[in-house]
Amino acid sequence: MTHSTKRRKRVLLATFGTLGDIYPFIAIAHAMCHRGLDVVIAAPEMHQGSIEREGIAYARLRPHEGDILNALGVDLSGAYRIMLKNPYFILDEIYLRFLSESYHDTLAAAEGVDVIVSHSLLVGASLAAEKSGLPSARVALAPMYLQSAAAPSFTPPAPYVLLPRSRQAIGYNRLIRSFVRTGINLRMNRLRSFRREIGLPGTQEDFFLDFGRKNGASKIYGLYSPSFAARPPDGPANLVIPGFPFYKPRDERRRTLSKALMSFLSAGSAPIAFTLGSFAPQVSGSFYDISIAAARALGSRAILLAGPKDANRLATSVGPNEFVCDDAPHDELFPLASCVVHHGGIGTTAQALRAGKPQLVVPFFGDQPDHGKRIERLGAGRVISLSSYNLRNVASALTALGDGHYLRAAHAFALSMQMERGVDAIVEWAICA
Repeated sequence: MTHSTKRRKRVLLATFGTLGDIYPFIAIAHAMCHRGLDVVIAAPEMHQGSIEREGIAYARLRPHEGDILNALGVDLSGAYRIMLKNPYFILDEIYLRFLSESYHDTLAAAEGVDVIVSHSLLVGASLAAEKSGLPSARVALAPMYLQSAAAPSFTPPAPYVLLPRSRQAIGYNRLIRSFVRTGINLRMNRLRSFRREIGLPGTQEDFFLDFGRKNGASKIYGLYSPSFAARPPDGPANLVIPGFPFYKPRDERRRTLSKALMSFLSAGSAPIAFTLGSFAPQVSGSFYDISIAAARALGSRAILLAGPKDANRLATSVGPNEFVCDDAPHDELFPLASCVVHHGGIGTTAQALRAGKPQLVVPFFGDQPDHGKRIERLGAGRVISLSSYNLRNVASALTALGDGHYLRAAHAFALSMQMERGVDAIVEWAICA
């Protein structure tokens, strides 16, 4: 007698970026594994350890950090400085420069898989999914990547009417959007040429901000709270916005507060938490020095998650009311803080919202100004531009955040998030695809 065992469905998750781009895909992978799917994550080499420590299969996906630095002829800090000055840096120097590499790496990783889920900005992976003919979905981790004329994101210098209340205002936003698309499409010759090279039909879709209306993706997921950014009325028909992605590490000991930090937290009042996530510490400038000065001016305790370079520099100058470390898990720390001051990365923003704490957002680039604007609209925080981040402005903003209405708004939003299941919708789709 012979017995046949049905093969488990296998899913490829392809992503690229900082930890804020990796953790959501780890969350998806954990949820899929829990439902009996086999999962592999394709990502740059620098994230291999983070993925494999979670018990998830890893596949390489270029470009790696070294590939980018070698191509630019700069060190890591230099690359970040270029990124801050050039709004097209990520498109030109990463997604299009390494289009062939990311395409071929995704196709190689997709050998034997049944479904592909890719980061919405990872152009090469989108092309590989299209070429494979497999069921595919794209994941937008921030509202800015699902632009809309009826509900646009705040993307300076594009002068959108952010809350259009008439057909004329929406029409104006469509016109602005057409200018934005034209500017992007002028940079897409490499994409069009590469599509011809791999035998895909021509398209006018820019694949960077055109949101998959014509690229064959079965689903598009906006992986954030619908209360943070609702589904736009003019969005693609296959768009779903199920909520923010959160996960618990397989080994929770790897992501817990240190004994020294716990001792500091228990020794006094709730501190202000200052962090620039996993990206901005490379270009922190005077952020942490000003932050310490502002906390001292207010007589507040402070925790500074400063990255290795700044943490070492600041360690000798902090007083008894300040604690400096290079990193700490946001989901453990933020609920114990009085408020959170950060750069506006989507992962950090989501964790501060989940903790129900007022936020002071200091955007650096990209989608961060839009997240700050949304936090202001929610009444859960304030925004200070990076150029205005000085002792006077920071102390004033932190004083204002002490008003109870910010805390009440933040707490109410945190309660509204509790029933969201951000990754479950993707898992259900993958099972049925």
